[in-house]
Amino acid sequence: MPPGATVNRAPGHRAGLAGARRMIGLALWLTATWATAQDGSIHGATAAVELDVLTEALTLPVSVLPLDDGSQRLLVTQLEGLVMVVEDGAVRPAPFLDLRARVTALQGEQGFYSVALEGAERASARGHPRHLVAAYTERDTGDLIVAGYPTSADLTSADATREIVLLRVPMPEPFHHGGQVAFGADGMLYASVGDGMVDSRLGPLDPAPPQSLSERRGKLLRIDPFPAERSAPYRAPDDNPWASSAPAGVDATVAAEVWALGFRNPWRFAFDPPTGDLYLADVGSDQWEEINLVAAGDNHGWPVREGPDCSRVPGSETLVDPNCASHSFASPLVALPHASRDPDGARAIVAGVAVRDPDLPELRGRYLFGDVVSGRVWSLERDSGRIELLLETGLTLSAIATGHRDEVLLLGLQGVLARIVPATP
Repeated sequence: MPPGATVNRAPGHRAGLAGARRMIGLALWLTATWATAQDGSIHGATAAVELDVLTEALTLPVSVLPLDDGSQRLLVTQLEGLVMVVEDGAVRPAPFLDLRARVTALQGEQGFYSVALEGAERASARGHPRHLVAAYTERDTGDLIVAGYPTSADLTSADATREIVLLRVPMPEPFHHGGQVAFGADGMLYASVGDGMVDSRLGPLDPAPPQSLSERRGKLLRIDPFPAERSAPYRAPDDNPWASSAPAGVDATVAAEVWALGFRNPWRFAFDPPTGDLYLADVGSDQWEEINLVAAGDNHGWPVREGPDCSRVPGSETLVDPNCASHSFASPLVALPHASRDPDGARAIVAGVAVRDPDLPELRGRYLFGDVVSGRVWSLERDSGRIELLLETGLTLSAIATGHRDEVLLLGLQGVLARIVPATP
């Protein structure tokens, strides 16, 4: 389940969205006074937008991926283990992929998190069918699994019986698993992995998993899956930061996979194709929620640092690392206060996308991000650092993604798939 999310399955919960197919006017014109890593305040929106609800017929949707075959179909990952096809606002009855026999979503934040589709040219060059890559928690073990499944030639299904396990990450607790997978423009597969703990600031962890290059937990990994030589299910690209220079005393195999480190629960990330920027949101503990601009080799600090501050052991004034200030950590692009500190803050941040939709010219180039619990959506203007509160969606927000024509899509655990459109007069 997305970090911090709660699900109300009572009949009245869905009834509250019965009128949502009507265009929902949600433009806001208010000012808050939040501390951020930018100019110190959240501003009123300068663009009037609203939600166009495409469907409410999904079940706990958590990620959406447009198919690239010209069909306008969308693949929606559902928490319990299904990938459903949405076309023209209708959910097809037959799933694209059914992993319910493998997936567990019984505790905490377990479940089926996301999928990514291997590029057609990449697969053809390597002489194999395209693969759909999935990230999920495994039944019985609770391990985070990243695995691939060959797709049919017409892209109507993926074969669950031909699973190729790429990565297995043991998780000590059913929380903070991350779980985003995506192919970059370089053809490599990126996978976010959380620290797997309720609070990695506690206990004799030296170093804590997110700071150890011998651990996959608390990392953004980058691998080359399904290599042509077929000697292994994947290899670590030679240009990864520690592919040939793992520090002494660490697991060189794991270190070679690491692209960036120091994350708590990187639930969602996304690339901005025109710029190549990689935006990643890291769900905080009780102080800050972060949006990070991630580059190769970055260390974003958790659990030594949360947001812009050095972390303290819960219930005390003791720093997690007394040498915190001397470390060279990458600073967050945005840091929002946790709602426990500021009632207008965020509880579980969701990374979004940079707007490239030609129908939203006032937002073009702005980065949108949201909050699972409050359903708020904000926009960030990178050059000025201006942050605006754009929408109050009323959804338990699980993902913000880009659709076929660069439209911005939102998912809510209530079963909703919607897009952001200009407000009607």
